Amino acid sequence: MTAAHRPWRLPAIAFWATALLVLLPPMAVMAYAFSERWDQGLLPQGATLQWLAGLAADAQVRSAAWNTVWISGAAAALAVLLGGAASLVGHLAAPRLKALLDALALLPYAIPPVVVAIGALDLFVGRWGDVLDLRAVYVGLLAALLFPLVHQTLSAALQQLDARPLVEASRTLGASDALLLRRVLLPLLLPAIAAAGLLAWMTAAMEFAIANLLLGGTLELLQPLINGLRGANGHLAAALVVVSFALVTGLGVLVHLLTSWRTPARS
Repeated sequence: MTAAHRPWRLPAIAFWATALLVLLPPMAVMAYAFSERWDQGLLPQGATLQWLAGLAADAQVRSAAWNTVWISGAAAALAVLLGGAASLVGHLAAPRLKALLDALALLPYAIPPVVVAIGALDLFVGRWGDVLDLRAVYVGLLAALLFPLVHQTLSAALQQLDARPLVEASRTLGASDALLLRRVLLPLLLPAIAAAGLLAWMTAAMEFAIANLLLGGTLELLQPLINGLRGANGHLAAALVVVSFALVTGLGVLVHLLTSWRTPARS
């Protein structure tokens, strides 16, 4: 090897070492999910599918999965509905509102979920617990936390579409904003809206801190269930993690296909 190629050795070693550190934990979880036992040596013993098959037969897992699907879907739908409407108005009609929405979209990243959960417990359970349904409170909190995903996805799609000239042209031709929105913008933005909804749904399904603190003992969801299964049956918990990872990967591929569907090409 020539001297010109030697400086690349250290970056390559650093890359593969980092890749190994990142891939080793999920590979270990996958090996634990497909092994009969892993307590007598460095490597797992026996290969089996009984833990994956046991998930379908477990009534607790089915109930938690159904609860996660519908409550995450409700939060994602609310986030897309309210956040999408605010993003459209801010981008097309009120630039100052868009700047405010861009600033508000940073707040969920600055406030830890544990702080949100403790504040929600004090306000909605300690003060208004007799009036409000905790499931509705949880959906509302998740919708607010999911707003950045919806706003950023739709903002990128609107910038790619360059929607403002379309609005000005439609007004010049005498078309109403409602007609433009119904016949032009929404059909063109449909892939981005679907991608934002899937991203919000995946993120809501993976939420743990708020679900565990706010809904613990009231409504069982998948992430708190996985945490509880670690002490009872680690193999079953690992199998549930593998199934969740496979579903998230599939949805991620679908989101990628939707976002790579170029809006101007469709128009």
